[in-house]
Amino acid sequence: MISKIMVFAATFRERIEYEFAARKKDKEKINYVEFLGGNLVSGDPYVRVTANGESKVFVDVEPIIAEFESSAAAYKGSKEKVCGHYVLSLKKGESLSKEEWLTAVHEYMKELGYDETTKYVAVIHRDKAEEHVHIVTSRVRVVERSMSENRPELGANFQLVPTSNDYRKGMNVARSIEAEHGLSTPKSDGWSKETKPGFDPEKDQARIIRGIAKDIFKNQRPRTMSDLVNTFASRGIQIKVTENSSGEIQGIKYKLDREDGRWLAGSKVMDKLSWPGLQQQMRVSYIPGRDDYKLGRGLEISNPDVTAVKNDGALFRAYVKIKPPREELYHYVRSRRQRLGFHKDNGVYFIGFNVGINLDFRKLKRHEVEAEKQRWLLEALLASCMSIAKNICQTFFSECSFHFDYEADISEYKATALRLNIPVIAGVGDEFVLEDGAAQKIQDQVKKHLGGLASACIRNEYSDSPSISL
Repeated sequence: MISKIMVFAATFRERIEYEFAARKKDKEKINYVEFLGGNLVSGDPYVRVTANGESKVFVDVEPIIAEFESSAAAYKGSKEKVCGHYVLSLKKGESLSKEEWLTAVHEYMKELGYDETTKYVAVIHRDKAEEHVHIVTSRVRVVERSMSENRPELGANFQLVPTSNDYRKGMNVARSIEAEHGLSTPKSDGWSKETKPGFDPEKDQARIIRGIAKDIFKNQRPRTMSDLVNTFASRGIQIKVTENSSGEIQGIKYKLDREDGRWLAGSKVMDKLSWPGLQQQMRVSYIPGRDDYKLGRGLEISNPDVTAVKNDGALFRAYVKIKPPREELYHYVRSRRQRLGFHKDNGVYFIGFNVGINLDFRKLKRHEVEAEKQRWLLEALLASCMSIAKNICQTFFSECSFHFDYEADISEYKATALRLNIPVIAGVGDEFVLEDGAAQKIQDQVKKHLGGLASACIRNEYSDSPSISL
């Protein structure tokens, strides 16, 4: 049995007329539709008449619609999704009697939170090879409320039946109904989830991550957490772990490496991609001494090999030597503390920030190049990029001393103040070449990201106002 949660609506007429084949254009379907029942006062809307040896079916759904509308009118909140719609479908060749279907519907609705104060009606459709039932509901229910258990009731409170975890509840009760009636369970490859129909696959990021993960475990099955970080990074998925108050890993999150990517808990993507699921179901080994660095423990994100990252790049620390900060510069930096910070060394003041470089490759895919040769080429390319960036930054911070520290701990800042996206041409040979105009693009990005800081630093150099003690 398959449980489906369909699109909810603000009104009932269109849904009920369609499901009961009450429209003139649906008259051919009426012989394949059967009233099942539910939790209504209204009865069977079908009237069957035989005259002159010919059987005709008439349908009047107005009493059912009126009953639903009366139920919904008691709710004073938004009625945008007051009309619920669910479908239970059997495998081809399977069937239930009317009484069995009605029992299954009552069990299903109870599990989803519908009770005797709610309205719902079910109708059997046999117009397809798979026998299925449509359930239309009013989500309005009555909840008795009181200030405390020791005080009289204050009257009825009309609320909507909540929909949290409906998909999981629906699947669970479907498995129970299958067991009771000897029905078959839908086959799954272990990577599918029943999701809300109408989702755009390109926008449902959890579904995209599941699809990529399925392919990875089928073809490149990672054996260790370090392998997992590198393999997922090569397919455009970032990873980070979360820790509890004792510093132990308690969860894992995934994010598509794209502009609208957002962090999703592994348990939300799929149970087997949760932290315990990876180890217990997928047999991915975790050894702290081996894997913690790759998992980025102590950082905000995992640390895959440079050669594994889909958008290749690196992070470096940069420092600007300044005079003791005055009020303007102090507040400018403090208001951006995730990206910028003050440092003091032997009485000398610096502003520190991280610089990231993404190399946007085209044409030649890096996995086609030998890893060692590729690493050397990337290092040479990054050195060239950093040289250009350093010269441009020194120009912007003309009144201050500017330098990069390639050995500094970059985990101090959660965000990167300067993120350079540099276009690279990957040739047919072994060379990587910066596109024409790359230097101008670097300059434009430095101006955009660091222009405000540079201006504040230069003004600080010439300010006579009192400095602020750090």
